[in-house]
Amino acid sequence: MSGQVLRKVVSDISVEINKIEKDFDNICTIDEVTLAECECCGLREECTQAYIERIKDSYSGKWVCGLCSEAVKEGLKRGSSPVAIEEAVSSHKKFYREFNNSTRLNPKLSFTMAMRSIARRSHENKEKKQYPMSKISRSSSCAPRIDFTMKQS
Repeated sequence: MSGQVLRKVVSDISVEINKIEKDFDNICTIDEVTLAECECCGLREECTQAYIERIKDSYSGKWVCGLCSEAVKEGLKRGSSPVAIEEAVSSHKKFYREFNNSTRLNPKLSFTMAMRSIARRSHENKEKKQYPMSKISRSSSCAPRIDFTMKQS
């Protein structure tokens, strides 16, 4: 035993704690959390001020929650021409208000109206595919008619 030397054992955790204590002044502080309310649905979320500003910059000065932001993105994709963010947000806001006023008050009637709307759109889409040009209706039969009684001179 005379040739053995005692060594001090240091754990990895204590090494990390020492590093953190030395760099404590350089560690950024946690931003204060504030309550933000969605412009469309009224949902309230606790967010940092930096996050709120980033979302407002993306949605023309309006803060929208995650679910509404996805709906707004879909609204932007759906349009045939590029729609402004502000227009997409106001469209979703209008849709959400109509949903709350009709569906939540009378779900059965709302379901019926939604099915009617789907059927109408489906019918209109079929007509557009079937008759892509104009919708000129014929006044008589479209079958050709040959008159054999005509005399040639």
